[in-house]
Amino acid sequence: MNTIVLQKSFILYTKISDNISRLPKISRYGIGMAIERNILSLLETLAQAEYAEPVLKSRALLEANVKVEVLKLLLRALIEKKLLKETLYFAFSADLNEIGKMIGGWRKSLLK
Repeated sequence: MNTIVLQKSFILYTKISDNISRLPKISRYGIGMAIERNILSLLETLAQAEYAEPVLKSRALLEANVKVEVLKLLLRALIEKKLLKETLYFAFSADLNEIGKMIGGWRKSLLK
């Protein structure tokens, strides 16, 4: 893992994964699994962007940005169903916002 955004995303994955395991069974295997699949897919997409040719990096980073937005929506669903503490929601959202900004900055640097 070379890029900071990939490292921060991995740390976020470990935090979220720990909390998914505490969800009630029906939610853990529903929305919990969707969140876990999405964040793992985000990690994969960021790794692809890290090693892709410059032409393909921008597309991978756009895809990663979309995955960040989907993660925000899924976490919002957890908070609205009262399955996640507000403090955790705000912490995860702040991490996702930071990751999104880093991805956006990476994309902008490619356009120059």
